[in-house]
Amino acid sequence: MELTSPSSKDSIAEALVPISSFAPVSPDIEQLSPDIEQLSPDILLLPGKLPQHYLQYLSQHPVLHSGDLEKAAGAITQAAAHILKIDRASLWLCSAPDAFVLFDRYDRALDTHDKGTLLKPRDHVPYFETLSSRTELLVEDISQLTSSISHPISYLIQTGLIDQWSGAFLELPIRCRGVVVGALWCECQQTRRWTALENANATSIALLAATAVDSQQRSLLIETLNQQHRQLRRETIEREQAEDAWQESQRFIQGIIDASTNILYVDSFGDGSNFYVNRWIENVLGYEPHEMQQLGARYLEQLVHADERQLLIQERRRLSTIKDGEVVENEYRFRHRQGHWRWLLCRETVFQRDYEGRPLQVFGTATDITKRKRAEVALQDFNQELERLAKMDGLTQVANRRCFDEYIEQTWESHSSKASLSLILCDIDYFKSFNDTYGHQAGDLCLKQVAKAIEQSVGRSTDLVARYGGEEFAVILPDTSVIGAERVAEKIRATVRLLDIVHSESKVSDRITLSLGIASISSTQKIDLDRLIAAADQGLYNAKSNGRDCFCVGEIEY
Repeated sequence: MELTSPSSKDSIAEALVPISSFAPVSPDIEQLSPDIEQLSPDILLLPGKLPQHYLQYLSQHPVLHSGDLEKAAGAITQAAAHILKIDRASLWLCSAPDAFVLFDRYDRALDTHDKGTLLKPRDHVPYFETLSSRTELLVEDISQLTSSISHPISYLIQTGLIDQWSGAFLELPIRCRGVVVGALWCECQQTRRWTALENANATSIALLAATAVDSQQRSLLIETLNQQHRQLRRETIEREQAEDAWQESQRFIQGIIDASTNILYVDSFGDGSNFYVNRWIENVLGYEPHEMQQLGARYLEQLVHADERQLLIQERRRLSTIKDGEVVENEYRFRHRQGHWRWLLCRETVFQRDYEGRPLQVFGTATDITKRKRAEVALQDFNQELERLAKMDGLTQVANRRCFDEYIEQTWESHSSKASLSLILCDIDYFKSFNDTYGHQAGDLCLKQVAKAIEQSVGRSTDLVARYGGEEFAVILPDTSVIGAERVAEKIRATVRLLDIVHSESKVSDRITLSLGIASISSTQKIDLDRLIAAADQGLYNAKSNGRDCFCVGEIEY
């Protein structure tokens, strides 16, 4: 047989199998467990009192109702020994379904208490198999059971749990709510015939023991309920604090949203409908939030400018391929409620995905950049104007020499083997004499009129008219053969004559005239640019030598 002792008093009390069914406990649970004063171990030594008086005193004693089962067990065994006038009283209680623990054993002769022995039902089957069904176990002479192996306490005697006195034994099961939770053992050194009164008194003591067990279990339950009550209160407070914190965070977030100067929106990725948009959209596009949601599927495509609609569609598709945290950014024009267009910088990212990782919602911000875009356009126009002015002759309003050099270089580099290129150099005949005779203001006016006449004679956008220097002008004619260049030169000469600008000091005519030199290369000729310009200059020289007011074609030297 296995005999063990619990390691501490606390482990014995905690090991007691609790009863699970109790009446409801009032809200002021903690007030149901009063403090118990330390009591003398001789509380039951009342001289001249009958057993009934002891029982009444014990039943009213606070220790039975204190929930302290160890103190109650000591009082019960001591009372049992004195009331029943037995040598030893033991209180056994169930600590688990398969264990009985000796909570207290009182020896009246020695006036001592001991405890802690562990009794396992599987080792004492004859005793435990009938414990729950019997009401009592009376033995008047233990010596008569030493040879019996079938009696419930025979094995207990053999193993020394019950002393082999030639005495008597009385056992009463202790029941709480109909369930056996322990047993009260009463032992005598002498044989004894148990009277009905003694049996009744022992039964009363067993009932009081059940009361102590019930009180202990109630105390445990009360403590458990108190803990649960405190835990519930803590959880309630924590939940209220969490709700307050959540509401505060919502107010904080809403405050940020309301203070934001950006449009914040959440769209469905599937059909492009709007789920949420803040009120700043009213300031930017003139729509109220609910109007965006009423537009239904692909509402942004309904508002975006036609030139950016395809870009918007492509970027929304690209969102399905990006990782979490990545942002797609682009600039679009959206139609204002009043019909004009506003530029918005849109930054979008995936806000929510399904369990397979596919986008469900898109979160975006839209910043009004209309002023910036207008400033950019104005700056671009300004830069273009600066560039135009940098390449324009201030007096004649045609291209200047810098522009001529850049354009002819560019045209020369892009000149293909299948195209022709021609150059015409023009010089106003006897312009120095015109200036000396009519003054510089008249000379400037003459230059302006001649430049305009030359431009009117050149019809293509790829042709360039430039002031080459002083009274000289140059005309670049891409994809033009020498015959085409001669026609243009003749048209220029005739148009200038039609200006009918008087020049009394000219030795050619009494009107302003031009001399022109032409140079042209065909697709088969391979020369450098300088030779083309030199040939045109040679043609101009020849025209002047031939009497002016004419054109000549210069020969290109190889």
